[in-house]
Amino acid sequence: MRFKRRSAYACDDALIAHIRKSLHEALHTYTRGVKEHLKSIPFSQRLDKTIGTREEGYHLYMLEIELVNRIYRNAFKESSYKFALLPHCLRDFRPQCSSVPGDIEHVCMGCTEDCFIRFGSKLLAKHGIQPYISITIEQEKLFRRLKAEHPDIGALGVACITELAQAMRLCIKLGISPLGVPLSANLCARWMKRTYESSFSLEELDKLVR
Repeated sequence: MRFKRRSAYACDDALIAHIRKSLHEALHTYTRGVKEHLKSIPFSQRLDKTIGTREEGYHLYMLEIELVNRIYRNAFKESSYKFALLPHCLRDFRPQCSSVPGDIEHVCMGCTEDCFIRFGSKLLAKHGIQPYISITIEQEKLFRRLKAEHPDIGALGVACITELAQAMRLCIKLGISPLGVPLSANLCARWMKRTYESSFSLEELDKLVR
């Protein structure tokens, strides 16, 4: 007997609507400022795939990050070489940052007690993950180089939701096991016209890497 070929998955409008509603109910509390932000920026920026992300887009990115973390957590932990990139907007802005160039990016020197980069770096090092401050490096170029040097490699990123999801996709494409922790808010100059000090959940980072 012959069967007609058909798509493996049929589009179920009711299911899609239910997923959208469930995501909105669960995550709206974290994204309630998105609509007002989009109204406040020039029209040209609204067309930017990163800055112009709509609220539903943030919810899908958040779901994607959580799923990738669950899928790749064990592979990351078992990687023979693990590194992390922390965004420079996490630093304490009161003193002059004393970070120094490392072998791939800048490294924290622990110059102030209240710096999230210092907190994150200490926690990551405790779990055998080499922490770096992401400042200038082109990510794809860096990832390709490290993958060539360390075939069994894991990468952890702390970043805003949209850029974190995109970086995790790049890692998967290159055969790197990714984990990610989103920033508490998008506060860099790209969104806010000037850079504000950012933060993230150290508790979530600890749970993810332990």
